[in-house]
Amino acid sequence: MDAVLARRRDRAIAIILSVKEREVDAMLRSLPGGRDASDALRKVVLDQVNELADLASDLVQAHSGAVVFNEYFRERLEEIYEAVKSSG
Repeated sequence: MDAVLARRRDRAIAIILSVKEREVDAMLRSLPGGRDASDALRKVVLDQVNELADLASDLVQAHSGAVVFNEYFRERLEEIYEAVKSSG
């Protein structure tokens, strides 16, 4: 399960940061302090997505294999993933 979480985390980070770089960075960097704002946004994305993935991993490990995979939660995550992917 950790490998699945790591792949999804990496894919989510890559998609979010590529949209940021393509759609937001040009606007931010044209403003005073924009480069710092761009770097700060990148750090927040990395920190928060990694923290969420770590929490998910901890929850899975805490149940030591007795986790019932929630289909509803998986479907919502897939919808979010597809929405972010298609926005780029």
